[in-house]
Amino acid sequence: IIIMLGANDMKPWIHGNPVAAKQGIQRLIDIVRGHDYPFDWPAPQILIVAPPVVTRTDNAEFKEMFAGGDDASKRLAPQYSALADEAGCGFFDAGTVAVTTPLDGVHLDAENTRNIGKALAPLVRVMLSF
Repeated sequence: IIIMLGANDMKPWIHGNPVAAKQGIQRLIDIVRGHDYPFDWPAPQILIVAPPVVTRTDNAEFKEMFAGGDDASKRLAPQYSALADEAGCGFFDAGTVAVTTPLDGVHLDAENTRNIGKALAPLVRVMLSF
């Protein structure tokens, strides 16, 4: 299971913050691990991926929607890394290989999506024992 969430949690109007995003990821981990898998199969391994930092944009709507999100999103990777250590999950900081598009400051373009995929591929192969 790969979990990469958090950028939208930085919207100030939902009072999002990195700690709340971390708590949401913890809840998802609990759901995955608490599921009753058939045939006594073990719960799958989990990889937590911190999204790239929200970047400043000239797009008025997104600038307002994510006001302060750039600073708050910088704290996601450390929060997620700590959670991964505590929960025994894998961790990857997508911000080390990708940036969000300046068109809106939140989404990824094709090149940066590809960069994340290429960086995750070796980790996923190990998780799947390929």
